[in-house]
Amino acid sequence: MDLNFYFMRKNLFVTMMLMAGILYFNSGYFGVNQSTSDTTYIYVYRVGQFSGAGANWAVFPDDEKKCKLSNNKYMRLTVTPGKHKISAKVGGAIILKKETEVDIDAEAGASYYIACNVKQSITCARLELIEVTKGTANKQMGKMSLDKCQEDQD
Repeated sequence: MDLNFYFMRKNLFVTMMLMAGILYFNSGYFGVNQSTSDTTYIYVYRVGQFSGAGANWAVFPDDEKKCKLSNNKYMRLTVTPGKHKISAKVGGAIILKKETEVDIDAEAGASYYIACNVKQSITCARLELIEVTKGTANKQMGKMSLDKCQEDQD
């Protein structure tokens, strides 16, 4: 009888230690975060191109001027889930300038990527905003750095 009681206590102790260990490791103490992130990012980047490199393009997330994006740089916008309009204008002025835009329907915890390509003609340069996949963005953004205009704001 004493031997059965001893094994039962030992099994109970081992079971409780296992449960405590599972709870401890799932608590996030070791950097494991069990909650899902609601932070949504939109990355806007300008591919380094010789043509149109001197053109100055201002980026407007939701009609608010945020940054004059430099050649071969990117900016990261933190947004709330929902619809967002990203536009760009030459020179940053709001009136009487050519404009391009893309609409993003952002979901919580997701990241979106917008490539800025300069299209050059004989008479003018125009910017084209295109939503691209993460794979495409990773290839194109590999050696880019955060634009100085955003570093000043962060």
